[in-house]
Amino acid sequence: MTAQAAPGRVRVTKLHNEHREAFEKFLSELDRRTTYDYTHFGYKIASPAAAASGVFKEVAAGKVVGYILLDKERIVGFGHLDLFPEKEKRHVVKLGIVLHQRYQGKGIGKKLLDAMTIDAAEMGIEKIWLATYADNRRARELYRSRGFIVEGVFRKEEKVRCRYRDIVSMALFLGKGK
Repeated sequence: MTAQAAPGRVRVTKLHNEHREAFEKFLSELDRRTTYDYTHFGYKIASPAAAASGVFKEVAAGKVVGYILLDKERIVGFGHLDLFPEKEKRHVVKLGIVLHQRYQGKGIGKKLLDAMTIDAAEMGIEKIWLATYADNRRARELYRSRGFIVEGVFRKEEKVRCRYRDIVSMALFLGKGK
């Protein structure tokens, strides 16, 4: 099955309880390479139900704002803004995005990232921070195309299957924080 989604055909919405079953299905369909580059749930999602449950608990607790990218009624992407509880860091959120492997490279990640950035600005956030792998060229190009800058590189930060991976810290400054 080949995904034909065009940026205009997909829509972004916030993650709600009625999306639970579709979200579990989305997580269960992510391939090994995708979970290797998006390690929010670990390098492998052993239990999509448990991973989804954790996300919904964080959303319900107000620790995370979750977003989904829908192609008709199918979830094809997930994004999250993680809120910091510390008073000194309430102006910052940590961003994460993962797209279903069949939908990567089609321009729809921009739509999800743009919606999350607008929402963060409306929340009064001044800095969106993220970490991505140096070898994840597509992700770095997406973030750079939307104004994110490199803040630093953590060399040999992770070692997976006997291979080191560098992590790139990137940020986008909004409003007062520019």
